[in-house]
Amino acid sequence: MQCPVKFGFLLLVLAGLPWADAAHGFGAEGHRVVGEIAEARLCAGARAWIAPLLDGNSLANAGVWADSIRDDPVWRHTGDWHFINVADGESLERAMARPGGNVLKALASARRDLADTRLPRARRAEALRFFVHFTADLHQPLHVGLGVDRGGNDIPVRWGRRELSLHEFWDASALLHAQGLDLAGLAASIGALASGQEAAWQASGPQDWARESLALRPRVYALPSGGGRLRLDPQYVATARNLVSLRLAEAGVRLAGQLNQLGCPGAAAAHPSR
Repeated sequence: MQCPVKFGFLLLVLAGLPWADAAHGFGAEGHRVVGEIAEARLCAGARAWIAPLLDGNSLANAGVWADSIRDDPVWRHTGDWHFINVADGESLERAMARPGGNVLKALASARRDLADTRLPRARRAEALRFFVHFTADLHQPLHVGLGVDRGGNDIPVRWGRRELSLHEFWDASALLHAQGLDLAGLAASIGALASGQEAAWQASGPQDWARESLALRPRVYALPSGGGRLRLDPQYVATARNLVSLRLAEAGVRLAGQLNQLGCPGAAAAHPSR
């Protein structure tokens, strides 16, 4: 079935947009960690295949781009490509069938464009950046969220002296900053969680990843009671830190698996749609 999400070939716009250091959405560190973990696991064929599309950049920087463009009027239509709303008790299939864009449709469309070598290089480069970003988004539980609170954006919380939304907290930047490591250190520490798990993690596809995020959602909403801005206690923060690290590791390993499948004949199976 034709996916309704279409990626435009906007070469002039792309040429004028910075990749890494422009104002970016909250969560840039998490996206960079996913890209760094994936890049360390690419086979030689995949590295050679995506190098012209990266044009001297890294997967870590490529993963930030889709958030950096969201406020640009040219790209405002991509806003709903970053998430899918699934109501409590609703099946993922029913949520996917609703009209309009969502992260699963966008990820499938990006993968299709990325794999189509007949397309102009600029369009495939755009698709790669979206693919890297949406793979990570799908592993954040609140990107498979509730529409009634806009994926936790409408729930104010307090963590120490920080005041932020529940969604911002789970977007990982605050938790990653608190570890005091640079990108390489974070990627090495979090990537180590994949030891002995890579083949199992890669034997899955985007719908599986979405269901995992959906299954984690009750733990995200296991908040302390009270009115107003809820204070996150140490136990909640520790649980969140562990889950965020695991999801970033899974996203990086799975991103590598998907790119290796496209770039390396005979690579370990990675499921594009399941």
